Amino acid sequence: MGNDTSESSGLAESSDRPGVYRASYDPDGPATVSDTVIEAIAEVADVDPTQTVIPLSDKIDPDALDALFTDHEGDSQVTFRVCGLEVLVQSDGRVRIVDESVSDAE
Repeated sequence: MGNDTSESSGLAESSDRPGVYRASYDPDGPATVSDTVIEAIAEVADVDPTQTVIPLSDKIDPDALDALFTDHEGDSQVTFRVCGLEVLVQSDGRVRIVDESVSDAE
């Protein structure tokens, strides 16, 4: 995948499950959760996030997503679907993206 977003999101495809990707965000870092999710989705879709609209706000409010994981103690997670991908965000900084078209093909 040709974008530089993998460096910022740390996106990696699962070695044992095609179509399953893992990224991470630093809850104490400068990047927002929503930015990390958008970059990871763009990487999975092999598009440039600065040139393509990722319709995250059609499925979830990016500000609410960021607020949920800012200064939050305890375990939380949220799952939503966007662009044919299932996205799971966890309060410990893990993001899992499942490309349903690939995982359903198995």
